[in-house]
Amino acid sequence: MDETHPEPRSLIVLCRDPGEVGLARYFLREQAFAKGAVAVLPCDPSLFSAWRLLPVPAFPYATGEDLLALVHSHEPDVVFFFSAYLFALEGLLSPKALDTLLGQLRDRGCRVVTSDPFLGMGPHLAVAQIDTRMLAPGEPWLKRWLLRLWFGLSRRRTKVLRAPSLEDVPHLYPHSIPDRDDHIPRMSFFNPTIIRGAVGAPAVGDGRAQGDALDGRPRWLFVLSARDVHVQGMLVGLREFTERLLGMLRHALEADRHPTLIAPSWLIRRLANALPASAELLSSCPSVEFEQRMLDAEYVFSWNPFSFSLLARVANELPVFVIDRGFLARTVKPYYDLARACYLGGWEPTYLDQRQLFSPYVLAHLARGQKPMMRELRERWLSSPTPDAVVEQLLGTGAPSKST
Repeated sequence: MDETHPEPRSLIVLCRDPGEVGLARYFLREQAFAKGAVAVLPCDPSLFSAWRLLPVPAFPYATGEDLLALVHSHEPDVVFFFSAYLFALEGLLSPKALDTLLGQLRDRGCRVVTSDPFLGMGPHLAVAQIDTRMLAPGEPWLKRWLLRLWFGLSRRRTKVLRAPSLEDVPHLYPHSIPDRDDHIPRMSFFNPTIIRGAVGAPAVGDGRAQGDALDGRPRWLFVLSARDVHVQGMLVGLREFTERLLGMLRHALEADRHPTLIAPSWLIRRLANALPASAELLSSCPSVEFEQRMLDAEYVFSWNPFSFSLLARVANELPVFVIDRGFLARTVKPYYDLARACYLGGWEPTYLDQRQLFSPYVLAHLARGQKPMMRELRERWLSSPTPDAVVEQLLGTGAPSKST
């Protein structure tokens, strides 16, 4: 930003979804426009750690009126929602309240942008395309039952996420833009500071068989979200899944590796007495430390190939092994092929069968095979504008940049 164009003011509006919070941090990371940005988060104790780690001042909100009050005090040029599609699903704002808020923002002259976890499917997604078994992970059984009942009683062609007020709002993606036959404006971005050694990037590990600080063994990092566990419970049952997970962690120990599992607290408690103390079990991990662990690990094992948390790993050409297709791919039937095209350029991830145990030699061979595609993906991502350039384009102060 130069003297001709004053520093823009932006408002970052967050929902509860951890992936969206991580995406917002990535969008703000080491960017000049962040100096004029503030963030707002739901009043939720589970987000307290996110408040501390956001690189901009953060404030709570509970209603649309709270958001408007912050807009009045901050007077932003641009308002970014991460993601407006999730506000009704999370019970933060009703569809009507969201429509009203978006209209009021436009009336004030604010540019409005949203991220899009549904890859352009939102306006078209129908009840018939949803696997209702996977809905509402972590919610009480009654809420899950009522939600499934509603889906069961709805017409198969009923649109689930239709939000007409978002159809003229620019959609923002940290990967290639979905190929959709509609008129929604879309743009991609890439923040190069996530690449190890980039200007402005924090010092992080190099992923080349880094050893643990205490015993020198390479780390194998296993990452499970509550949604991942919910999916596995639906597919194979929690008891069977727990046994399979134990088998993988024990195998890592036998292979002279340091296994680290990051998973929901109830699962960590269940596993604690079944593993020796040399297996590291974590129910939470601050985002800065989490990225450090992601980049230091020899291998990362994930149950979701489209998790935002894997972006840093892929951008640094570090191997990732995938166990399952992921929550959204299991829930939304058309999602997988579209996500594979957007996130991975059509590349099929390296899947492992969690019922089988692979030697370090086999994993090393599979890891080498990932390198060419990861390099191609990184080059594609680097052709997208930076977050600073995106803000300049939105405000008409920068030259148009190519989005992938």
